[in-house]
Amino acid sequence: MEMIHAKLLEMLLICSLVICLAAAGLWDFQAGRIPNRWLAFWYAAGAGYFVCSGWLAAAGYLVRCAAAAGLFFLFFLCRMIGAGDIKCMALICGYLGFASGFRVIGIGMIIGAVWSFAKLIHGNLFWERMSRLTAYVRQVFHEKKLIRYYVPERDGREVTLPLAFCLFWGLAVFVFFRILIEMWMKG
Repeated sequence: MEMIHAKLLEMLLICSLVICLAAAGLWDFQAGRIPNRWLAFWYAAGAGYFVCSGWLAAAGYLVRCAAAAGLFFLFFLCRMIGAGDIKCMALICGYLGFASGFRVIGIGMIIGAVWSFAKLIHGNLFWERMSRLTAYVRQVFHEKKLIRYYVPERDGREVTLPLAFCLFWGLAVFVFFRILIEMWMKG
């Protein structure tokens, strides 16, 4: 009975994350940003879930969220990803733990990379963006400091992707394969 209760709570947590990322992904896709109040609600829901599981679980949740946000903050400083994307990644790690969280983020990044590559090829922007990337890398090494990679006035909006949307699909792929593996293990 205890195992069924734990499995049900885990499923509730994953369903909550799916709802959170689905809406965040749609906001990111349509508006290019994710409302802070939406993410704050899901951070609070996660905190409530883990507090009910115990104070140690709640502390682990907070540490995972903070560590993931700190890790990905460097990409925000360079303007490679948005603040909402970092908050989504931190929430994923907070809810799922580092191992599963990084898998979800990795799958989402792969989806984003394929989508980005297709956009660059379709828009005949590939070589322009590659030359801009090499110029950026040279400038960072030459100046020995972090600088902004993406400047909207210079680069335009056609080169951006809704990363939260990709993270949602990363979670969907992760959950799908997790269910397949569990079914395979049972028989």
